[in-house]
Amino acid sequence: MAISEVTVTQGLLWTCLLARVVYVSPGRSDLPGSCVDWKSCITPAVDPCPNVCLTPRSTCKVHNYVPYCACRPGYSGNPFTGCYEQASTGSCPPNQTSYRRKIYRVEAFIKVNFYAAMLHCQHHGWRLASIQSKEENDLIKEEIRKKNIRNDQFWTSGMNYPLGHWVWMSTGEPLPEFQDWEPGEPNNAGDEHCLEFYEKDNNGYLWNDKNCMEQVYPICEYFV
Repeated sequence: MAISEVTVTQGLLWTCLLARVVYVSPGRSDLPGSCVDWKSCITPAVDPCPNVCLTPRSTCKVHNYVPYCACRPGYSGNPFTGCYEQASTGSCPPNQTSYRRKIYRVEAFIKVNFYAAMLHCQHHGWRLASIQSKEENDLIKEEIRKKNIRNDQFWTSGMNYPLGHWVWMSTGEPLPEFQDWEPGEPNNAGDEHCLEFYEKDNNGYLWNDKNCMEQVYPICEYFV
């Protein structure tokens, strides 16, 4: 759906999720293509990042006029509560493990497009899901299973636009060596640039590329 066709309901949702994102009503002339990509699409165009990401070692980035927070290079964690220096594998002392654990939360009560999914998670102090291992991938599938939802779709923060390669928009990190694509995917069959979990015919949830404006369930993540 083009931004000029956004419904009033969607506009209200975006406004409630993040007041800094401006609702663009039908007939506006200041649409994507007529304003700078890294600035909010209003007249005059403004940088949406000031006072958005306030945690030390976090940084604000903008995609399609939507600001999002990520940890700076060399740091990982939750950009809303704390970014910590990345430790190399095996750096923990014997019998000790990292105290920060990633929790996935399937928001099975709301279906939104990719950008609203990012804002929904950010509104609660979380971020849209990213995956760095098979173990994390399996955790998400288990959380979906607990919701008893079959043959549906769930957003992650994966995207390959405009960079041309897949990254997690919540962290800026590339997809891991482990990937769980549905056979034949990603295929960009219909302007598909966002990564979702998808199931058909009860065959199990796998990765699929999806048009970013389609409405599906968000999966958020946070750390404890």
